[in-house]
Amino acid sequence: MKSILDKTIKPFLIIAGLYTAIFGMNAFLPQFIVVNILKLPFVENYTIIVQHWGMMILLLGIFMIISAFRVSWRMPILIYSAIEKTFLIFLYILNISYPFSTGFLGAAVVDAIIVIYLLLYFWLAESELAWTFLFQTSNRNNQLDLFP
Repeated sequence: MKSILDKTIKPFLIIAGLYTAIFGMNAFLPQFIVVNILKLPFVENYTIIVQHWGMMILLLGIFMIISAFRVSWRMPILIYSAIEKTFLIFLYILNISYPFSTGFLGAAVVDAIIVIYLLLYFWLAESELAWTFLFQTSNRNNQLDLFP
């Protein structure tokens, strides 16, 4: 299983980062994205918070892509990403009975896939780090490349 993650982590981070960054367009085109992508009515009073959210996820997506190539960035970015995406899923489930939740179904599904992958990555990373710590072995060929 570890070798599958080792082979897929870079493409995963690039694809997940691009997906995440796309919604960062909220920062620049809030009305267009809300109306045409999320299929929600645009409320002008919420423009600032929509743009702020857009900038946050734009940067998260960019940082996910960078972490595909800079291993030293990987764990903090992935932890933040997992928390942010889990919270979006939580909010979607919490509000599923409201009509506006349909605009977030696609994001919730894709974020759930990303979170499942990240949980698997964290689980394998934790077991490798624990093994190394407990038995004082450092076999870089058999260890997830978490830190440079």
